[in-house]
Amino acid sequence: MTRLTFFTLGILVQLLLGWTDLSAKIINVTQFGVLPDDGQDDRQALQLILDRLQDGDKIYFPAGTYAFSSALRLSGKMGIEIYGSLGKNTSTLMATGFDPFSSNVSWTSLLEIRDCKDLIIRDLFIDVDRPVSINGTVVGTGESPEGTFYVLDLLPEFSEYADRLAELKIMHQLSYNADGTPNYHISTHCDLKNGNWPHIEKLSALRLKIYNDEAPKLSKGELINLRLKITGNPCFSFLGVNTLTMRDITIWQWPAFAMYVSDLADSRHRSGDMTLERILMKPKPTSGRLMSISADGIHVASMAGTFKAEHCEFVGLGDDAINIHSRLCTIGKISADSVLLINGWTKAPVEDDWAFKDDIIEFLDGKTGLSKGKAKVRFRDKGQYQLQSIPKNINVGDFAAKDTRTPSTIIRSCMVSNSRARGFVVQSKKVVISNNKIWNISGPAILLSCDMERWFEATTVKKAIIMGNRIDNCGKYLRWGDTLTGYGAIAVKTGHEIGGIDKPAGVHQNITIQANVISDCANSAIFVSSTDGVKIRKNDIENCSNRSSIPYYGNYAIYLKNCINVDVADNMFSEVKELVGRD
Repeated sequence: MTRLTFFTLGILVQLLLGWTDLSAKIINVTQFGVLPDDGQDDRQALQLILDRLQDGDKIYFPAGTYAFSSALRLSGKMGIEIYGSLGKNTSTLMATGFDPFSSNVSWTSLLEIRDCKDLIIRDLFIDVDRPVSINGTVVGTGESPEGTFYVLDLLPEFSEYADRLAELKIMHQLSYNADGTPNYHISTHCDLKNGNWPHIEKLSALRLKIYNDEAPKLSKGELINLRLKITGNPCFSFLGVNTLTMRDITIWQWPAFAMYVSDLADSRHRSGDMTLERILMKPKPTSGRLMSISADGIHVASMAGTFKAEHCEFVGLGDDAINIHSRLCTIGKISADSVLLINGWTKAPVEDDWAFKDDIIEFLDGKTGLSKGKAKVRFRDKGQYQLQSIPKNINVGDFAAKDTRTPSTIIRSCMVSNSRARGFVVQSKKVVISNNKIWNISGPAILLSCDMERWFEATTVKKAIIMGNRIDNCGKYLRWGDTLTGYGAIAVKTGHEIGGIDKPAGVHQNITIQANVISDCANSAIFVSSTDGVKIRKNDIENCSNRSSIPYYGNYAIYLKNCINVDVADNMFSEVKELVGRD
């Protein structure tokens, strides 16, 4: 019996005609036909409840597992709270319908929220019904007339795929050290759109021969994660959501961003003020999986106010743990009182949700990145922004950054480990990153940036404090071509990858890096560029800068390039080649 049939036997009538029980502040979903642990699709029943909510209602999921075949959507509400059971008996929202044998698999968000204010989500677990990536151990490499290959023994938990392993559509192959650090000996992306997935031979129930030109770089005992052709929208998508609190949420696995925050053009509310407490993204303890989230853990593309994350944990991510930014545009045309803004990434006129009436835009020189002044938006339409006062010295080709649509950022007492890219990528005016622990990730632990070269993300840093963090074994493997991209375990740049270091002092301002412990990291422990006002004090640096991959910069524990008003003092060094370099 399907869930919808169950409703037609009486409860659906109650919901549609009476709805008296839902006038209460707390709505127990099981009282309206949503039954956990029965294997039925709960999506339609729950969507009906969400559609009938009143401002201030609370939705309670008693302990158990609730199945969803597609997204739940909530829009236009205020003061809603969604929560699960506390204690040992947990409430799990389970996404279903993943098919790893299809070459065109996508999934919607588990929960998409638009145009809402004062939202609380707490005490929930998130999972998928089938693994969206599988992994195993390299037991050998070789060469045959068909090419070079490696032999992979998969974990027993992936035996559900055993009958059709040779048909798997593998989108990405990534190698790891035995300790779980992604090492980029293999990082192969496949063109599945045109049917170019890797050739696989099944040797036994859980043993595969996978052909890969990079196979000779592997050694026995290394680990391989095979990310399948399963992708989709963020698990939680927040568009035009103001004042959001999430706490005690655990996500075991998801094939895209875990959380995405941005604005919405036609909305009463603009995204602003997000607080995260005890958000966990990690493989399930009963699993041997290497990857939990296939992309960024938390990706903020546009919001105002303050973003705060405390006591969160990120393990085995496919990209950055936290990435905070807004979109950087270029000026395509200037008239008497308006500018045409071009999306630096798409090269098209910027979207209508880029900025709003009364927002402040900061203009940056297109060559130096230095500020040229600010202006308030009076009117916007299809990339054309009418301003109250245009700075006289701006030119076509200069950058425009959303001064009021990038949040202040606070990241405290969080942990990041065993992830494929970087820890925290922060492109905010005001930043505090303190007392975090970051280890065994392939890229920099902390990157402050304003990407003016490839991703066109904003904005420049006006004040940052990076203090009391412990960073170990980071920045050794994330490469652009043959060069490490990080430059430092803590890096300040104007681009994410290679480059982004040649802008003059003053693009970023007032950065303090103090009392951090940094050990066993490639290139510099601390690399700061393009900054006016740098304090680097009382940091403990051990066994860094001993693996130079960047000419002139890699042999210094601390390196400063194009910086002025610098204070470097009272740092401790152990097992480093050179202490402090400056250009």
